[in-house]
Amino acid sequence: MDTTTMTGWWSCSECAVEAELAVGATNGFQVPCPDCGGVMVEQWQWDAAA
Repeated sequence: MDTTTMTGWWSCSECAVEAELAVGATNGFQVPCPDCGGVMVEQWQWDAAA
């Protein structure tokens, strides 16, 4: 599976900030929240439009 074309929707478990991030860039890493530094949690993934 090519994860470079996948996108994920993430939200912060502490302050509820939401972000759309490339799955290839975040795969296997803990993503910090840009606002509070808490842990971002992936909600879902989808394929990028062709």
